[in-house]
Amino acid sequence: MIPRRTLLLAMPALVLSRRAAAEPSPEERKLANRLELWSNYSRRTQNLMARLGTSRETSLLEEPLMSTGTLVFRAPDLLVLREDGRQGATTLIEASAIRIFLNAAGRRDPAAIDADRRPAARWLAQRLLRLFAPGDGTELLEDTRPHVPKGRGYRLELLPPRGSATRRQIRSVTAHLDPVAGSVSQIVIAEAQGDRVTMSLSDHRQNLPDEDIAAFLQQLDG
Repeated sequence: MIPRRTLLLAMPALVLSRRAAAEPSPEERKLANRLELWSNYSRRTQNLMARLGTSRETSLLEEPLMSTGTLVFRAPDLLVLREDGRQGATTLIEASAIRIFLNAAGRRDPAAIDADRRPAARWLAQRLLRLFAPGDGTELLEDTRPHVPKGRGYRLELLPPRGSATRRQIRSVTAHLDPVAGSVSQIVIAEAQGDRVTMSLSDHRQNLPDEDIAAFLQQLDG
């Protein structure tokens, strides 16, 4: 039997230990901070249009491959990344379906790439879609290992699960957040083989009239 005096002396240490276990770690506090900042903007988003600048760095090219275009999101599950000009390409993400087609041919192009059955493409598409969809972060972090990188800026890094097929192709997706508004200002996709795609967003226009979004989507028919 444990003496009563010994038990009483041990109780404060036990209480402190339990409190410490319940308190979030510094990493968890940083993650909660990023999600709150992101959610403050995303939860108000019914639709969004922004200018898009894309840079792809690869060992096969001496200089990054640059393009410009438009990003459009419509809640709850439509995301469009459209390059400028009829010779450009469009990536259309609808729920779990992913299609890539030439602007001149339109979304009904029989030669369009159907990527929704590719695990890495589906994982990446869902991360991009959820970065703009209203929410508290639950769906955004689903099937990921979140991390808050050290250094300046408000960043949120999402990594594929360990041992997944996705991890063999994608190393991470990092979102840069506006420190005041919480909007996504840049997305960096690091591929497993060393290539990097940087998507820079500007001129964010949130909750435009429905007819403006409808007019943009009509362009997808070529």
